[in-house]
Amino acid sequence: MKFRLPLKVKLSLLITGLVVLAVLLVSASLLRKQAQTLTDAVTKRGLTIAANLAGGAKSALVSNDDLTLNILVKEAMHDKDVAYVIFADEDGVVRAHSNVSMIGKRLTRPASLAVPTDRAVIQTYRPEDGEAEIIDFATPLAFSKTPVGTLYIGFSKLAVTHAVTEARQQAIYVTAFMIVLGVAGAVTLATVLSRPIFRLVEATQLIAGGNLAVQIPVTTHDELGVLTASFNRMVRSLREKEMIKRAFTRYVAREVVEEVLKDPEHLMLSGERREATVVFCDIRGFTAISERLSPEQVVSLLNEFYTTAIETTFRYDGTLDKFLGDAVMCVFGAPIAHPDHTARAVKTAIDMRTALTELSKARSMRGLDPFEVGIGVALGEVVAGTVGTEERMEYTVIGDSVNVAARLQGHAKPGSILLSRRTYEAVHDMVEALSRGPLKVKGKEEEVEVYEVLGFRR
Repeated sequence: MKFRLPLKVKLSLLITGLVVLAVLLVSASLLRKQAQTLTDAVTKRGLTIAANLAGGAKSALVSNDDLTLNILVKEAMHDKDVAYVIFADEDGVVRAHSNVSMIGKRLTRPASLAVPTDRAVIQTYRPEDGEAEIIDFATPLAFSKTPVGTLYIGFSKLAVTHAVTEARQQAIYVTAFMIVLGVAGAVTLATVLSRPIFRLVEATQLIAGGNLAVQIPVTTHDELGVLTASFNRMVRSLREKEMIKRAFTRYVAREVVEEVLKDPEHLMLSGERREATVVFCDIRGFTAISERLSPEQVVSLLNEFYTTAIETTFRYDGTLDKFLGDAVMCVFGAPIAHPDHTARAVKTAIDMRTALTELSKARSMRGLDPFEVGIGVALGEVVAGTVGTEERMEYTVIGDSVNVAARLQGHAKPGSILLSRRTYEAVHDMVEALSRGPLKVKGKEEEVEVYEVLGFRR
């Protein structure tokens, strides 16, 4: 099982990381700048002190006035940042030193320090026994352009180190505070940013569960708001499509609806010629029956009749073409071209007769008027497609077989199923039928040979 890190956590970590990185970079830059500023200040102060000491020491070195040199050293050492002050003559002998034990000795300097020439040299080093670095100022001394010695002043960077350390501690506190603040802000921001996404995820799950009544409020005007609005439009489109599908399933089986919706333009919008089988089923003597019934009872009778006829039609993936008062017209082979559409149509007719006979018996047991039906089935070429206007369209089939099926139904006796010759030839190995001879059908010049279905072959 893969570990899934929530989006809110990812955003929080990302934002927190960026905040921490930014604070650390800013703090490091400020600390480096502060250290450089303090070092520059110490260097400037060291140059000033060195210049003042050099001005008073030149004549003292020339006149061998060691007392004046030591007084100058003592005064310079009053500055707490001064680590040492040394006056050495041209031969490198110490004439005055902050450590009086070094006076009169040859001066020895750390090997890492360069030997001064005719210019002042500023160098930084860390003494072996020192806790802080030393900024060393080596200033050549000359009297009337004649070299007389060298002044060495060492400034400790301990104060700079302490100041930087203190600033670093303050920076750590500020960084910690900024991190806490950043985490809180990151979590809040991540929550705000991810909330619309979570709503989209929840809505998607609801849609996957079949709930198309989802509507997400658009709370922002950014890209997430645009995405949410687009999602709502998509849901409305799916809802409308589902409504169309539900409406369509009142006329054809759901399997047929699914197949039609895969390619609606090809199957529905353009008419096309195809072989189809048409079934007409009509209640016999409906006018006389309706005269004995109240309007509510008539509607109840028709609804029972329609329900049974439609359920039987859908069982064999047929299409309910239309209601015709007390009759229904069903089509097999359109819009889905089943190879065995004629067999499906005849099976539907036989099952429909059986089911409606049972319904009639049930009505009689309830003290209601029974009824019988006549059914006509015809196979032939039709034009299948949508007809009508842009405002109102209807899917139907048009052709000679429609007229023949209607006429056969009209001539069918109560409880009988009549087939055209071509229809019978397509299913003769499946059903038993009796020839009723040729029949003159209105609208056709030639007579139609008719067969009455007895039942399925055993």
